[in-house]
Amino acid sequence: MHGILQLLTFASGLAHAQDAVTLEVIKAGQVGTSAPGLVLKMNQDASVLTVKLDCGGTRVGRDGPARSGDRIELRIDAPAGTHACKGTLFGSFADGNEGEMPLSFTVTVHRPMAMSLRGGSLDLQKRSLDVVMDRATSKVEVTALGPKGVQVGYGLAPIGAAANTPVNVEWKQDAGEVIKLKIRGFDADGFWSELELVPWSYSIPHEDVVFATNSADIGGAEEPKLGTAMADARGVIEKYGADVVIKLYVGGHTDTVGDASSNQKLSMARARSIAGWFKKNGFPGQIYYQGYGEGSLAVDTADEIDEARNRRASYTLAARPPEASGGGGDYGWQELK
Repeated sequence: MHGILQLLTFASGLAHAQDAVTLEVIKAGQVGTSAPGLVLKMNQDASVLTVKLDCGGTRVGRDGPARSGDRIELRIDAPAGTHACKGTLFGSFADGNEGEMPLSFTVTVHRPMAMSLRGGSLDLQKRSLDVVMDRATSKVEVTALGPKGVQVGYGLAPIGAAANTPVNVEWKQDAGEVIKLKIRGFDADGFWSELELVPWSYSIPHEDVVFATNSADIGGAEEPKLGTAMADARGVIEKYGADVVIKLYVGGHTDTVGDASSNQKLSMARARSIAGWFKKNGFPGQIYYQGYGEGSLAVDTADEIDEARNRRASYTLAARPPEASGGGGDYGWQELK
């Protein structure tokens, strides 16, 4: 990331002045991360050290004394792009030499690097995933974290992949569950981008609420079932809440009796009703609901089959939405306000 430019001479007749200052150009930066710049390393005192630079309209400078041993860094806070820098350096040094010299170099400021997970590539059993970066990749590392942020796994893929090319990374893991995955990808200049995944989820075992035909009202006799599920949820939040922002996702499903459109609306209404019960009774996090209708059957049946196992709801605690269960009834998660 650092390109060094040694400037050998000042004005004519000042051959010894070249030893007074060592110059280094930081040739690359990244918006929001770091800036390129000019570094002056003083090898002797200077009563005056003046620098004037113009890098594509971004002006940088300094004027004043400097002491031997000082390391003076002039940041070039230019926008994204490649910029030609031109200017001058003037110095008056303790050995009696003084003079002015031209400065000329080029710097590059990269835009922030983007990294994303390739859809469907995360496999916790195989401990593998694919990421895509929008710049050429030099390496990608994965750190697996368990409860309380303890590292339980690590993997490194030292590669040289082109931009927008999927990069596979596998990690070795100690015993224990994975709560979070931190993925860091590096480009050829050493700049990096980080992606955090929270694959943890918990499906609350429960007895399904029985609704009256074509109704989404929860009868009083059914509430103890939800009370048991709420107690389970509270226990999970107490155990994992310090590590994960836990949300509740309620999904509703129907059998194939009736038309698909009506079943979709009914499953949505019932999921919302259950979600509302959790909110009313003090669930501490955000709650989302979704109706799948007959589009995601637990037991595959023909149309107009009264199958009790398909009339169900799922209660999932997670940091991110559960992946959609197929079928035309997937309308997306709605947040309960």
